[in-house]
Amino acid sequence: MAIVCASPLMARESREVEVAAALAARLGEPLLLVGVMDGEPLTDAVRREAQRDLEAQAERLHLPPGRVSCRVRSDTEEVLADEECRHSRWVVAAAEGWRTSAWRRASLPERLARHGCGPVLSVRRADALVDWMRGRRRLLVVVGVDPLSPTADAAVGFLRELRRVGPCDVLATYVCSPLEARERLGIHTPVHVDVLEPGLRDMEALDPAVQAVLLREVREQVGDLLGEGSVEVVLEPGFGRSADHLLHVALSRGADLVVVGMRAQGPVKRWWHGSVSAGVLRNAEQAVVCVPDTLHEPRRAQPPRSVLVPVDFSDACMRAITQARSMVGPGGRVHLLHVHRRRFGETGFMDHYGVLPEPPREHEATLQRLWDLVPRDEGARALRWSVEGVSGEDIALAICQATEREGVDLVCLGTSGVPSQAPDALPVVVARELVARCRRPVMVVPAS
Repeated sequence: MAIVCASPLMARESREVEVAAALAARLGEPLLLVGVMDGEPLTDAVRREAQRDLEAQAERLHLPPGRVSCRVRSDTEEVLADEECRHSRWVVAAAEGWRTSAWRRASLPERLARHGCGPVLSVRRADALVDWMRGRRRLLVVVGVDPLSPTADAAVGFLRELRRVGPCDVLATYVCSPLEARERLGIHTPVHVDVLEPGLRDMEALDPAVQAVLLREVREQVGDLLGEGSVEVVLEPGFGRSADHLLHVALSRGADLVVVGMRAQGPVKRWWHGSVSAGVLRNAEQAVVCVPDTLHEPRRAQPPRSVLVPVDFSDACMRAITQARSMVGPGGRVHLLHVHRRRFGETGFMDHYGVLPEPPREHEATLQRLWDLVPRDEGARALRWSVEGVSGEDIALAICQATEREGVDLVCLGTSGVPSQAPDALPVVVARELVARCRRPVMVVPAS
């Protein structure tokens, strides 16, 4: 797979060619130089002259004979139609210098990235990139991560490719909304802000419980990166455009490169929803790599190591507990969750900082009942058990939020064909709602 370098024909400087040549030499791949007359007509005379200029430029790169080829293209569409360009290992392009028409805001790097032409490197500060590719320095890379986004998975996966080129120190940066994170995890703040501690009154401050969960999720998404260099997780709380917050981290930490994932979208969606990758490409002071989500590798399915079991103290939930413990195996974890359904007129739920617990008068007794359900045999002692009691009006939502907080691999729900009159019995409809709403797999254990 070739390294493709797309350069504007009328540009005075072509530092991106030097970057592409260093990359091709480092990876041992052939180099394809593509000269693009973007926005201007390309006559036969201009095409022949441009071809000669490209070939002369290729000779000055001092790459092995036969490793460099040159082509001239009239516009972006002609570049995209090239089979070798669409299936390249990297696409290297200049961030500036494209003479696009006034109505077309997107530069050629953005249009190439939008159409999934491999990872697109938009070159700024070429000296840092060349020195890194030639083994003279380490690279500080900011990568945009999001545990809920497949485009972020593609960006994280590309870090392995970067470390094949040279050593990289990685700042895995998650731009998160504190309000949305608290809602997803079921961690609430009081209605009266003055109840909060002074250090937590800032609306952009992350709750310590939320921060602990987000750090765990980002570390799981990044995983173990082979190669030389450190990995640091950066949580950047804020509101508004995520691209601005990501670039703030890159600027304040002195990053050399920003890596973001990109999803192919139609023009209406891009105009209405915006694009993090487009904002980073247009406004970054550093080089940027856009990785299309088509390069996202699905995660390998692994046997569950942690299971959440909703408990209503019925025979059905006992069957679910037995099923859960048999699936996780020694060293696994089973989390027992009881959801107290809040009923109309029920008192005792004052403003609470954190997940709403069981009613105070029932809290200790409920936790003890949950611990009493834990088997005492030798096999059960090889597992890790945890219990939790929460309150909520929407049982399915409370279970979904608990799966996010605990980071479990599976939900194991027992159902009974006979309606129960117990106050907190799980109705059959909860199973259907969980299958539709939960991001984790749901196993339904039917009545025997």
